[in-house]
Amino acid sequence: MIVYQAVTVTCGKTSVRITVSSGIHAHVCDLASTFDAGSPPTTAIELHARFLEHCAAHGQDAALAILDAMCREHGIPSTSVHIVVQQHGLVEAAAQRVLRAYYLLWNVEGARHCYFASERPSLPALFASCATSPVAIFGGHPGSGAYLDETRWLLDVYRPLVGDYVARMSAFLVSLVEDHRISHLYKAGLDVLEWLARPESTPDADYVASSPVSIPLIALTQLAQIVVLYKALGVSPGELARLFN
Repeated sequence: MIVYQAVTVTCGKTSVRITVSSGIHAHVCDLASTFDAGSPPTTAIELHARFLEHCAAHGQDAALAILDAMCREHGIPSTSVHIVVQQHGLVEAAAQRVLRAYYLLWNVEGARHCYFASERPSLPALFASCATSPVAIFGGHPGSGAYLDETRWLLDVYRPLVGDYVARMSAFLVSLVEDHRISHLYKAGLDVLEWLARPESTPDADYVASSPVSIPLIALTQLAQIVVLYKALGVSPGELARLFN
């Protein structure tokens, strides 16, 4: 039988009571004593997420315990974390932080139960209902470089899910534009991974909005959304495709 003990984390007027197993309680208390949340959060779930990020920077065991506690407190994953965030009415920055913290341990063994309630996760009502027939629509050329902000947001929040994909696609595009038949169209290259990591390195707006640059990078962004979707649902790309009309 697992014995749980409580740790209270406080920042400003917001506090959260986190229960962890007795075996890791002392370590979590030590981490709580060095925790600096910065500007005070307005909700307990955001404070919990900030503390999770703090613990993740100091060891996997404590982070797993804090993630498990957050899931138990909010009924995740039986209730999607995205629904939980919506129910709390978080502002965009707070929602982004909660989601980023939640997915931090996606690739860590032992964290699967925090992301899927069973070995075969149930589908959201949108896909499970016979009354609906979802259709996926891919957009085209936007005429601006705003798509990079969306890509940057996806990578920040869902990095454990899409980081490898973005890195591989960026490397592929960098090598592709070296082809002498098209290299003249890419005077500033196409190193999207560098642009995402260092926004100040991004070429000027006209270059980023040009068709030779924006079309492949918009495709990269839209496919990144697909990667997040099928991984978060716990299905394969082929299974996801069959869910659409």
